[in-house]
Amino acid sequence: MKFSLTDEQSLLRDSVRRFVSEEHDLNRQQEALRRDARFSDAHWNMFAELGWLYLMVPESAGGLGGSAEDATVIAEELGRGLVGAPFLSTAILGAALLGAGEPTPQRNELLSGLMEGRCRLALALEESASRYEVDAISTAAQASGDDEIVLNGQKVLVQDGADADAFIVSAIASSRGGGISHLALYVVPSSAAGVEIRRYRTIDGRWAADVSLNNVHLPSSALLIPSNRAREVLERALDHARIILASEALGAMEGALAMTADYLKGRTQFGRALASYQSLQHRLSDMFVKVENARSMLYRGLSMLDAEPDQRAAAVSATMVTINQAAEFVGSQAIQLHGGMGMAEEYPIGHFYKRLRVIGKSYGDLSWHMNRYTQMTPMVEMQGAA
Repeated sequence: MKFSLTDEQSLLRDSVRRFVSEEHDLNRQQEALRRDARFSDAHWNMFAELGWLYLMVPESAGGLGGSAEDATVIAEELGRGLVGAPFLSTAILGAALLGAGEPTPQRNELLSGLMEGRCRLALALEESASRYEVDAISTAAQASGDDEIVLNGQKVLVQDGADADAFIVSAIASSRGGGISHLALYVVPSSAAGVEIRRYRTIDGRWAADVSLNNVHLPSSALLIPSNRAREVLERALDHARIILASEALGAMEGALAMTADYLKGRTQFGRALASYQSLQHRLSDMFVKVENARSMLYRGLSMLDAEPDQRAAAVSATMVTINQAAEFVGSQAIQLHGGMGMAEEYPIGHFYKRLRVIGKSYGDLSWHMNRYTQMTPMVEMQGAA
C-alpha cells in the first residue's frame, strides 16, 4: 500500500485545511454548542458544496464512490481542527448503510438529501446492555398488517442523534407468525410518532441522544437492510467507520502535539525556553513516536478493509488498540506539559484530550477491541494455514 497521497487527495487535504483555518473557530463552536445541539447549517452546507458529503455515496446513486483512504484525509484534518461536524454519522455510516440498501425511492431521496446537506443521519445502535455487540439488543420490529412495521425499544448514546433528521435503527425483526428473529436495519424519521429523543452533551462538548421507540408505526419500505445480510453489512460499515474515527484521532493527536511544542517554545523559565530543557524534549519525542506508531497502524488497518471479515476485524481492532493507547498517552502528556493552562476550559488543549477520550469509547473501547482481536487472531491463523 502506498503511504503517499495522490494528487487528488492532496487537493482534498488542502481544501479541508483551508476550511478549518478560514471558517472554523473552536471557541465559537464551543459557545454555539452550549446553546444549540445543531452543527452550523452554513458550515454543513459548505461540506455539501465542497463535495465531502458526496464522497462515500456510490456512483450509481449520484455520489463520487470515493475510497476509505479519501475519507481518512478529511477526517484527519477535521480532527486536527476539532471540527464538531456529524461527518462520521452522516457521510460515512449513513452513506455506507444507505448505499448498501435496495435502490428504493425512499432510499434514493435520503441519499439525495444527504449529499445536498438537507438530511443528517445517526446510527441508533447501542443499548444499555449491548456493550458494543451489534446483535445484543432488545429493540423489536414486528410486522403488523400487510404493509406496516411496529418498532419498540430504547437506544442509548446515539452519536449526533440530538439533531438528526432520521435514524438508522438496528432491531430484531420477527414476522407475525413468530418465526426465527434476526437483526435488521430500519430508517426511522426523527419526527415519527412514538419517537422520543432525550438530548445531552458528552464530555467533548458535542451532543448525543437517547432514543425511545414507543409503538412507532412505519411502512414496510422503512426496512433498509433485511435480516439475511444486515449483520454483515453493519459489521463492515462499522469497521470502516472505526478506521475513519482512528484518522480523526490521529489528527487530534497531531494537533495536540503541535500545540504543545509551540507552547514549550514560547514559554520561558529561568530565562530559557521550556523547549530547551532536555527532559521536556524527551517527552515531546515520546509523544511524536506514539503519533507515528499510531499512523503506521492506521495504514495497516486501512489496507485490510477489503480483506476477509475475520482478517478485517482483527486488523481494525489492532489499529484501534494502538490508537486508543497512543491517544491516552499523547493527550495526558499534552495537558501535563501545559501545566495549569492545560486544565483551563478556555484553552484548546483540554478539548483535544476530551475528544480523544470520547473517540476511545466510540464503537468499541480498548477492552472490547483487545477481546475481539484475541478472538479473531486464531481464525485468521487457521485461514492462513489453509
